[in-house]
Amino acid sequence: MNDEQLSRTLQSVGQACFVRFFGEFSSNALSREDIVEKLRAETDYTEGSCISRTGHARSIINAGRAEAALKIIVSSDSPRVSEKTRKDALQWIQKINS
Repeated sequence: MNDEQLSRTLQSVGQACFVRFFGEFSSNALSREDIVEKLRAETDYTEGSCISRTGHARSIINAGRAEAALKIIVSSDSPRVSEKTRKDALQWIQKINS
């Protein structure tokens, strides 16, 4: 997955969603269905959107680009990315590298 594909795929997940559910997306213990159900319960996303977001998030992680995606989020100046989301992304980066 090159940088352009990463950017597009991350956009499909949503930066805040990627960070908020990063633990679930990156967990080998949870099935796709488990994650979709959690997203449905905790957000107002449609089932199709939850399936899509989960697939895209896992494709980023499986391609070994999770840290790069999190760094994009940390450096984002989009008004849709909150300071809390940036801080949480930074914490995930620290966990990945520890």
